[in-house]
Amino acid sequence: MDMMLNRPETVAGLPSPLAGCKNAADWYNVRRPAILRLLEEKLFGEIPPRPAAVRFEIKREKHDSFDGLATRREVVIHLENNGVEHTAEALWYLPNHRTGRIPAIVGLNFKGNAAASTETDIPADSTEFKPGEQAHRWQFPMLLKAGYSVITAPRNSFFEDSGAGRAGSVFRLFHPASELTEGNRSLTAISAWAFGYSILLELAQTEPAIDPQRIWAHGHSRLGKTALWASAHDPRFAGVVSNDSGCCGASISREKNPSSENLAYIIKTFPHWFVPALDEYIDREAEMPFDQNWLAALTAPRPLLIASATEDTWADPYNEYRCARVVGEVWNLFGAAGIGSAGFPAPDSPVFGDRVGYYLRTGIHDVTEADWRFVLEFIGKN
Repeated sequence: MDMMLNRPETVAGLPSPLAGCKNAADWYNVRRPAILRLLEEKLFGEIPPRPAAVRFEIKREKHDSFDGLATRREVVIHLENNGVEHTAEALWYLPNHRTGRIPAIVGLNFKGNAAASTETDIPADSTEFKPGEQAHRWQFPMLLKAGYSVITAPRNSFFEDSGAGRAGSVFRLFHPASELTEGNRSLTAISAWAFGYSILLELAQTEPAIDPQRIWAHGHSRLGKTALWASAHDPRFAGVVSNDSGCCGASISREKNPSSENLAYIIKTFPHWFVPALDEYIDREAEMPFDQNWLAALTAPRPLLIASATEDTWADPYNEYRCARVVGEVWNLFGAAGIGSAGFPAPDSPVFGDRVGYYLRTGIHDVTEADWRFVLEFIGKN
């Protein structure tokens, strides 16, 4: 399939996040805060604040995971605010053979911690998913051999993925039950999950062996949107990898591939991800005062990697590429070139520019070993 569909590399009428911003100081002091507020109002809503109390309890530690390659920690995350408690469980791997302080990658998972690993002695989060069912998405041994620590937790620990999930979400730490209704779309799943990313970052920072300046956010699909939003709000992340994030992630909303997901579909299907103000732009994307390059821009000047897949037409890979290309104008303020004028790359031929990267992997909407090879290469350059 022709993903370009005769669309040019630039997008007609695409608003620039710079809007008169001339230097890095303007970006930090004026434009960035204004964009963050706008996206809170029009897209994902506010991220919950840090609770009054955050405590991490190592429930179990195993020192010979993957034939001695790593130490595995099963961690209970205790959150408390205004007398309300909320817990989540994280799966944490640390490489046993390392020199110096180590980098880390954090991200939420879709089907629970047991489904994310090939180790069969991890307690199952539910009977719905099989142990190891999505281990291919994490490639823990590969990442550990490369010297990375990895932390993950189920997204549903912070907001179960439906409107009804609001009542049991982390928002209950800050809002009364009367505000946690299915219809209150001001409290979104994406923002609750982004909160979860920051909590996992804090967990990583409790380990002296981890370099706090090299903790990366990684997310796939809806969690690719989330990783961008978490990075936008939390400058402690060293950089972000947004994989197959599509509509309302890294894919430009204007000039969409007609076969790709659009606002009308995504809002109807997943209304709990977005604030109701976004509904105004259904079938009117060209009138949006922003586009997804604004979301991507909020990671600047830290490194940003946007990833697509050849068979993932639904996510509109060409518009993800166009986002990676145009967003470089913000990195230019900091003396970084982005990917410059690089054209749409051939499959499996990454374009790793100056602090901004893009690649198109052969295959379907997923996270694979090939993805992680590209990710490690990009992080290694940044």
